[in-house]
Amino acid sequence: MTKAVARYYDSIAHVYDDVYLKMKYYRVLYRKIGEVIDQYIKPGMYVLDVGSGTGFWSVYMTSKGAHVTSLDISEKSLRRCSCPDRVAGDAALLPVRNNTYDAVTALGSVYNHIQDIRTAFKSAARTLKKGGLFITDIDNALCLDMLYEYLLFQGVSKLISALKNGVVKGVWEAADGEIPFSYYAYFYIKSALAEVGLKLIDKRPIYLLPPLPTRLLQRRFRLGAFEKFDLLKFLAPFSTTVIYIAVKA
Repeated sequence: MTKAVARYYDSIAHVYDDVYLKMKYYRVLYRKIGEVIDQYIKPGMYVLDVGSGTGFWSVYMTSKGAHVTSLDISEKSLRRCSCPDRVAGDAALLPVRNNTYDAVTALGSVYNHIQDIRTAFKSAARTLKKGGLFITDIDNALCLDMLYEYLLFQGVSKLISALKNGVVKGVWEAADGEIPFSYYAYFYIKSALAEVGLKLIDKRPIYLLPPLPTRLLQRRFRLGAFEKFDLLKFLAPFSTTVIYIAVKA
Protein backbone atom coordinates (compact mmCIF):
# COMPACT_ATOMS: atom_id res chain seq x y z
CA MET A 1 0.00 0.00 0.00
CA THR A 2 2.83 2.40 0.87
CA LYS A 3 4.48 1.96 -2.53
CA ALA A 4 1.16 2.41 -4.31
CA VAL A 5 0.54 5.67 -2.46
CA ALA A 6 4.03 6.98 -3.25
CA ARG A 7 3.60 6.10 -6.94
CA TYR A 8 0.21 7.78 -7.11
CA TYR A 9 1.34 11.06 -5.58
CA ASP A 10 4.56 11.07 -7.58
CA SER A 11 2.46 10.73 -10.73
CA ILE A 12 0.20 13.70 -9.93
CA ALA A 13 2.70 15.99 -8.16
CA HIS A 14 2.92 18.32 -11.15
CA VAL A 15 -0.86 18.83 -11.33
CA TYR A 16 -1.99 18.23 -7.73
CA ASP A 17 -2.69 21.87 -6.84
CA ASP A 18 -4.55 22.51 -10.07
CA VAL A 19 -6.64 19.34 -9.84
CA TYR A 20 -7.68 19.36 -6.19
CA LEU A 21 -7.66 23.01 -5.17
CA LYS A 22 -10.00 23.92 -8.01
CA MET A 23 -12.67 21.46 -6.88
CA LYS A 24 -15.42 23.02 -4.77
CA TYR A 25 -15.54 19.91 -2.59
CA TYR A 26 -11.89 20.21 -1.59
CA ARG A 27 -11.97 23.98 -1.21
CA VAL A 28 -14.68 23.56 1.44
CA LEU A 29 -12.64 20.85 3.17
CA TYR A 30 -9.51 23.02 3.12
CA ARG A 31 -11.40 26.01 4.48
CA LYS A 32 -12.64 24.02 7.46
CA ILE A 33 -9.22 22.55 8.16
CA GLY A 34 -7.85 26.09 7.92
CA GLU A 35 -10.22 27.22 10.66
CA VAL A 36 -8.71 24.60 12.97
CA ILE A 37 -5.16 25.58 12.03
CA ASP A 38 -5.97 29.24 12.71
CA GLN A 39 -7.21 28.32 16.18
CA TYR A 40 -4.41 26.01 17.28
CA ILE A 41 -1.18 26.82 15.38
CA LYS A 42 0.52 29.91 16.78
CA PRO A 43 3.61 31.96 15.80
CA GLY A 44 6.87 30.46 16.99
CA MET A 45 5.59 26.87 17.19
CA TYR A 46 7.73 24.10 15.73
CA VAL A 47 5.47 22.00 13.53
CA LEU A 48 5.99 18.71 11.70
CA ASP A 49 3.66 18.65 8.68
CA VAL A 50 3.26 14.93 7.94
CA GLY A 51 2.14 14.11 4.41
CA SER A 52 2.84 17.68 3.36
CA GLY A 53 2.61 16.87 -0.34
CA THR A 54 3.31 19.94 -2.48
CA GLY A 55 3.24 22.09 0.63
CA PHE A 56 -0.12 23.85 0.84
CA TRP A 57 -0.43 23.59 4.63
CA SER A 58 3.30 23.91 5.24
CA VAL A 59 3.31 27.27 3.46
CA TYR A 60 0.13 28.35 5.24
CA MET A 61 1.47 27.56 8.71
CA THR A 62 4.80 29.21 7.87
CA SER A 63 2.90 32.36 6.88
CA LYS A 64 1.39 32.32 10.38
CA GLY A 65 4.86 32.41 11.93
CA ALA A 66 5.35 28.69 12.63
CA HIS A 67 8.62 26.88 11.97
CA VAL A 68 7.54 24.01 9.73
CA THR A 69 9.24 20.77 8.71
CA SER A 70 7.55 19.26 5.65
CA LEU A 71 7.59 15.46 5.43
CA ASP A 72 6.21 13.33 2.62
CA ILE A 73 6.65 9.89 1.07
CA SER A 74 6.39 11.32 -2.46
CA GLU A 75 9.74 12.83 -3.31
CA LYS A 76 8.35 14.50 -6.44
CA SER A 77 5.68 16.22 -4.36
CA LEU A 78 8.26 17.24 -1.78
CA ARG A 79 10.45 18.84 -4.43
CA ARG A 80 7.55 21.12 -5.33
CA CYS A 81 7.13 22.22 -1.72
CA SER A 82 8.59 25.70 -1.20
CA CYS A 83 9.33 25.26 2.52
CA PRO A 84 13.08 25.12 3.22
CA ASP A 85 12.98 22.29 5.78
CA ARG A 86 11.92 19.15 3.88
CA VAL A 87 12.25 15.49 4.85
CA ALA A 88 11.50 12.43 2.73
CA GLY A 89 9.82 9.82 4.89
CA ASP A 90 6.88 7.57 5.65
CA ALA A 91 4.09 8.82 7.92
CA ALA A 92 3.87 5.33 9.38
CA LEU A 93 7.37 5.56 10.90
CA LEU A 94 8.62 9.12 11.16
CA PRO A 95 12.40 9.59 10.72
CA VAL A 96 12.68 12.48 13.21
CA ARG A 97 13.89 12.92 16.78
CA ASN A 98 11.83 12.38 19.92
CA ASN A 99 10.19 15.28 21.81
CA THR A 100 11.00 17.82 19.10
CA TYR A 101 7.77 19.48 17.95
CA ASP A 102 5.08 21.66 19.46
CA ALA A 103 2.61 20.24 16.95
CA VAL A 104 2.30 17.45 14.43
CA THR A 105 -0.20 17.94 11.62
CA ALA A 106 -1.29 15.34 9.08
CA LEU A 107 -3.84 16.96 6.77
CA GLY A 108 -5.57 15.56 3.70
CA SER A 109 -6.55 12.04 4.88
CA VAL A 110 -2.89 11.12 5.37
CA TYR A 111 -3.63 8.31 7.83
CA ASN A 112 -6.25 6.76 5.56
CA HIS A 113 -3.29 5.71 3.43
CA ILE A 114 -1.83 3.73 6.37
CA GLN A 115 -2.95 0.27 7.45
CA ASP A 116 -1.23 0.17 10.85
CA ILE A 117 -2.57 3.44 12.19
CA ARG A 118 -1.76 2.65 15.82
CA THR A 119 1.95 2.38 15.08
CA ALA A 120 1.74 5.60 13.04
CA PHE A 121 0.09 7.44 15.95
CA LYS A 122 2.76 6.14 18.31
CA SER A 123 5.43 7.50 15.97
CA ALA A 124 3.73 10.90 15.85
CA ALA A 125 3.33 11.04 19.63
CA ARG A 126 7.00 10.21 20.07
CA THR A 127 8.06 13.31 18.11
CA LEU A 128 5.87 15.66 20.19
CA LYS A 129 6.94 17.59 23.25
CA LYS A 130 4.80 17.14 26.35
CA GLY A 131 1.66 19.21 25.83
CA GLY A 132 2.22 19.21 22.08
CA LEU A 133 -0.72 19.14 19.68
CA PHE A 134 -1.67 16.47 17.19
CA ILE A 135 -4.05 17.58 14.42
CA THR A 136 -5.29 15.31 11.66
CA ASP A 137 -8.33 14.71 9.48
CA ILE A 138 -9.41 11.12 8.83
CA ASP A 139 -12.15 9.77 6.59
CA ASN A 140 -14.75 7.94 8.63
CA ALA A 141 -15.82 4.29 8.27
CA LEU A 142 -19.25 4.87 9.83
CA CYS A 143 -21.12 7.77 8.26
CA LEU A 144 -23.83 8.46 5.71
CA ASP A 145 -21.31 8.88 2.91
CA MET A 146 -19.80 5.45 3.56
CA LEU A 147 -23.26 3.91 3.80
CA TYR A 148 -23.72 5.04 0.20
CA GLU A 149 -20.36 3.47 -0.63
CA TYR A 150 -21.14 0.14 1.03
CA LEU A 151 -24.57 -0.19 -0.56
CA LEU A 152 -23.71 1.07 -4.04
CA PHE A 153 -20.02 0.46 -4.69
CA GLN A 154 -17.86 -1.39 -2.14
CA GLY A 155 -20.17 -4.07 -0.73
CA VAL A 156 -22.24 -4.68 2.39
CA SER A 157 -19.52 -6.93 3.85
CA LYS A 158 -17.44 -3.80 4.41
CA LEU A 159 -20.27 -2.24 6.41
CA ILE A 160 -20.20 -5.31 8.66
CA SER A 161 -16.44 -4.87 9.06
CA ALA A 162 -16.90 -1.21 9.96
CA LEU A 163 -19.50 -2.02 12.60
CA LYS A 164 -17.57 -4.95 14.05
CA ASN A 165 -13.97 -3.78 13.83
CA GLY A 166 -14.04 -0.04 13.19
CA VAL A 167 -11.77 -0.49 10.18
CA VAL A 168 -12.51 -0.98 6.49
CA LYS A 169 -9.93 -1.76 3.81
CA GLY A 170 -11.32 -0.32 0.62
CA VAL A 171 -10.60 2.19 -2.13
CA TRP A 172 -10.72 5.93 -2.57
CA GLU A 173 -12.21 7.36 -5.73
CA ALA A 174 -9.48 9.93 -6.44
CA ALA A 175 -9.60 12.58 -9.15
CA ASP A 176 -8.13 10.22 -11.70
CA GLY A 177 -8.79 6.69 -10.48
CA GLU A 178 -9.17 4.44 -7.44
CA ILE A 179 -6.31 3.85 -5.00
CA PRO A 180 -6.11 1.65 -1.88
CA PHE A 181 -7.58 3.33 1.19
CA SER A 182 -8.43 2.44 4.79
CA TYR A 183 -11.40 3.95 6.60
CA TYR A 184 -11.48 4.25 10.39
CA ALA A 185 -14.48 4.72 12.69
CA TYR A 186 -14.42 7.49 15.27
CA PHE A 187 -14.41 5.10 18.23
CA TYR A 188 -11.43 3.25 16.73
CA ILE A 189 -9.42 6.46 16.28
CA LYS A 190 -10.24 7.74 19.76
CA SER A 191 -9.06 4.48 21.27
CA ALA A 192 -5.88 4.43 19.17
CA LEU A 193 -5.01 7.98 20.22
CA ALA A 194 -5.51 7.20 23.90
CA GLU A 195 -3.28 4.12 23.65
CA VAL A 196 -0.28 6.26 22.64
CA GLY A 197 -0.89 9.03 25.18
CA LEU A 198 -2.76 11.47 22.97
CA LYS A 199 -5.84 12.94 24.66
CA LEU A 200 -8.61 14.05 22.33
CA ILE A 201 -9.58 17.65 23.19
CA ASP A 202 -11.63 18.69 20.16
CA LYS A 203 -13.22 17.28 17.02
CA ARG A 204 -14.81 18.86 13.95
CA PRO A 205 -17.16 17.39 11.33
CA ILE A 206 -16.75 17.83 7.59
CA TYR A 207 -19.69 16.82 5.39
CA LEU A 208 -21.98 15.46 8.08
CA LEU A 209 -24.98 14.85 5.82
CA PRO A 210 -23.89 14.70 2.17
CA PRO A 211 -26.90 14.33 -0.15
CA LEU A 212 -24.94 12.07 -2.54
CA PRO A 213 -21.80 9.89 -2.40
CA THR A 214 -18.55 11.82 -2.17
CA ARG A 215 -17.30 10.24 -5.39
CA LEU A 216 -20.09 12.19 -7.13
CA LEU A 217 -20.04 15.33 -5.02
CA GLN A 218 -16.35 16.04 -5.47
CA ARG A 219 -16.76 16.31 -9.22
CA ARG A 220 -20.23 17.51 -10.09
CA PHE A 221 -22.21 19.11 -7.29
CA ARG A 222 -22.25 22.01 -4.87
CA LEU A 223 -23.39 21.37 -1.30
CA GLY A 224 -24.58 24.83 -0.36
CA ALA A 225 -26.99 24.62 2.57
CA PHE A 226 -25.81 21.10 3.48
CA GLU A 227 -22.58 22.60 4.84
CA LYS A 228 -24.57 24.12 7.72
CA PHE A 229 -24.99 20.67 9.24
CA ASP A 230 -21.26 20.70 9.99
CA LEU A 231 -21.96 23.24 12.74
CA LEU A 232 -23.31 20.34 14.80
CA LYS A 233 -19.95 19.50 16.34
CA PHE A 234 -21.37 16.88 18.68
CA LEU A 235 -22.26 14.78 15.61
CA ALA A 236 -18.68 14.81 14.31
CA PRO A 237 -18.26 11.04 14.94
CA PHE A 238 -20.77 10.44 12.12
CA SER A 239 -19.38 12.86 9.51
CA THR A 240 -17.63 11.92 6.26
CA THR A 241 -14.35 13.31 7.57
CA VAL A 242 -13.45 14.05 11.20
CA ILE A 243 -10.79 16.55 12.22
CA TYR A 244 -9.17 15.29 15.44
CA ILE A 245 -7.29 17.61 17.80
CA ALA A 246 -5.37 15.85 20.57
CA VAL A 247 -2.70 16.79 23.09
CA LYS A 248 0.25 14.74 24.34
CA ALA A 249 -0.25 14.07 28.02
